[in-house]
Amino acid sequence: MFEEFFNQYPDYNIQEKPADEIIDKYQSQLPEGLIAFWKEYGFGSFMGGYLKAVNPDEFSAILSESYSPVYQNPIVMFATGLSDLIIWENNHTVLLDYRHGTSQVLESGLKYLFEDLTDSSYVDSDLLGKNFIPAKKRLGDLNFEESFGYVPPLGLGGTEKPENLDKVNLKVHISLIAQAVGKIG
Repeated sequence: MFEEFFNQYPDYNIQEKPADEIIDKYQSQLPEGLIAFWKEYGFGSFMGGYLKAVNPDEFSAILSESYSPVYQNPIVMFATGLSDLIIWENNHTVLLDYRHGTSQVLESGLKYLFEDLTDSSYVDSDLLGKNFIPAKKRLGDLNFEESFGYVPPLGLGGTEKPENLDKVNLKVHISLIAQAVGKIG
């Protein structure tokens, strides 16, 4: 499932291996493929820092603060380098696009996500990630707690240009957007 993906993106930077308690907690709530990914690779960043596999427990508070779920018990699976979250909700992979204040179902299940990520047009069109590379060239690599965020946020009149991106604390930036313009939902 991951071979083609890691052939294209071999730069996985592990942050931590999930504790057995985390695996046990989410074993029946998340797709088998994601649990297998955690067991083999842990939580960390990949795709040049654009995507991070995260510990859902560390993102549950910010998810509650920033998203009015359609279904019960959404779970954060990934964070993007542009301050968005990818969640598991009602057996669907969903992008929470905080930049634009929207949510979008990426796929039913999780079976094809890693395959889709090998297509750069998917990242640019479906994940709206086209400004990540120019921002990274200008601002450098992100640490695990950081993302690029528009300053000012788009919902407060900012413009969607790479030069308006700055390094921000991912959770703080999402929180500020939610406080200023409201929850996605």
